[in-house]
Amino acid sequence: MLGMRPTQIVVFAVALVAAPLLATAETSKQSGAHHAPKQLTKTDVAATPSAPGWDAAYAEARADMLAGRFAAAVQKFEALLLTAPDPANRLLVAELLAACRTWAQGGFVLATPTQLALSKPMVNRRTLDELSILYGNAVLNGVFAGIVIDTYSKSKSAAGNILPPLGLAAAEAGIVALVDNTVGLRYGVAQSTVSGMYIGYEEALVWLLWHEAHYPGSDRWGDKRVAMLTWGLGTVGSLAGGIAGTFLGTTPGRAAFMGSAALWSGAVVGTLAGAIDKKSDTGLLAAGIALNLGAIGGALLGAQVSPSVARVRFIDLGGLSGGLLVGGLYWAMAGKDARPPGVTAALGIGMATGVATAWYFTRHMEEDFPRTGSAQSVMASVVPTIAPASNGAGMILGVAGAL
Repeated sequence: MLGMRPTQIVVFAVALVAAPLLATAETSKQSGAHHAPKQLTKTDVAATPSAPGWDAAYAEARADMLAGRFAAAVQKFEALLLTAPDPANRLLVAELLAACRTWAQGGFVLATPTQLALSKPMVNRRTLDELSILYGNAVLNGVFAGIVIDTYSKSKSAAGNILPPLGLAAAEAGIVALVDNTVGLRYGVAQSTVSGMYIGYEEALVWLLWHEAHYPGSDRWGDKRVAMLTWGLGTVGSLAGGIAGTFLGTTPGRAAFMGSAALWSGAVVGTLAGAIDKKSDTGLLAAGIALNLGAIGGALLGAQVSPSVARVRFIDLGGLSGGLLVGGLYWAMAGKDARPPGVTAALGIGMATGVATAWYFTRHMEEDFPRTGSAQSVMASVVPTIAPASNGAGMILGVAGAL
């Protein structure tokens, strides 16, 4: 079990072996201190009639426990405790429930001795996958910042239009490298920054479109203000996400789940509301409200289920695939009779179905929990090296480390 001391591993192993024998420990205090407690044997427990389906549910919960799915086992053992057919089984379930609840809250995972010997310590440091995503989105945000400058400068030369996006893209990538190499990004902070950025961009998009739909013909904003407001909200969202992830603690999966919950909540509610009311501003208003509620709900639910980032990507794939499938089928069957309300309703139903289906089929995927400790910067892991030159006429100086 990763993160456990040898003594804890021994206790855990003994608990798993001894759990089926806990039913034999029932004593009879009412018969007096001079009477030995009655020992329940396997035959006695088996002879006790069980409720219909209780044995199968117990076997399923025990399978989750032995597979290391402690959070799922806790839920099932809690239900079994209320329906236990006899005191012996109730005692057994209560002991297994207490153990699984402790292991789930502690973030323990099962591992073989070989995995324990080869596993790396759970360092509170961003992963390379997180860092690559952060660099990519930092470049995109920098390019958009350059486009904002282009809208203000209205340069008529190719260099004046191309150089600002290129320069700001490089500048934002340099800022990411500087922060990561000096301060050290904690585990999940990079993904939290990216999720905050996309929520900010989605906020700008939804509310700007709602303003245009609610006030047709209004030109109060203009291209410059629209571009600045969009980039500004995206940048503020990225800063808020990074700060929250640093001080509150998170994981890549939890941060990605918050962003996905905001996206699909706004998309599903917005399309369905637009199909019912048939007014674009109504659908956009509903989408804007659902976007914020989805982000809050995703943060709270993500802290409970601790999904991995891989599971969140499958959920995103389910939402996208469901919307395309149901929406495309409706359009294909309706043909020329297809109407916008019907198309948007089909899209909303498809996205909701796809997200729910992906959530169900990925429920047994490995969970991901926050890591403790301080994040070590890249510079702290750099080791200077010195070696003689191959010609024997000098020395070669260098550094070595891990990204």
